Amino acid sequence: MLFNKWVKLSLPMVLLCAAANASTVFTFDGDGPGTSTTFTDTVNGLSATFSSSADPGGFVVYPSMFETLTGNVLGDPGPAFTDNLALDVSFSQNLSAIELDFATSDFITPSLFTVSAYENSARVGSVSSTGEFLAGFNFPEGQIAFEGDTFNQVVISSAATDFAVDNINVVTAPEPGLSRRSVSVCFC
Repeated sequence: MLFNKWVKLSLPMVLLCAAANASTVFTFDGDGPGTSTTFTDTVNGLSATFSSSADPGGFVVYPSMFETLTGNVLGDPGPAFTDNLALDVSFSQNLSAIELDFATSDFITPSLFTVSAYENSARVGSVSSTGEFLAGFNFPEGQIAFEGDTFNQVVISSAATDFAVDNINVVTAPEPGLSRRSVSVCFC
């Protein structure tokens, strides 16, 4: 009897925690090579719109030539043939974290790669990293992550002339009214 009562009270919390911790990955594998910005992908009910200042065609989907970025990737230059672009990604829901794989078009020294997060155009934070040259591959590759205040847009940029991204893994933010503290109990 006590166990049944515990299950009835605990099950909603477990389901809430599972929903709060759900991650979604945008891989570009469902996009045909040649798909160029601006476009929107939807995975598990979450939409991401990819665009740049050189659209139409600032970035393009193409088959990977990298080690850690597999399948299709999104990179520049696209059909607009414009270099030194930032990639803007707007999401249909608030997020609490993002992690992605990247490669930059460097041959000697890896360039700085930056993800800046925004909530309704107000900057909430950023993170920068550089990739590493992997044996047998020409371009530095890396992984970068941002976690912090909720955000619904990221701007991805690099000091390199061009870059590619893949495996954009995002975590949706808890529903309004749930504190981060109450949800963090679910991670234990």
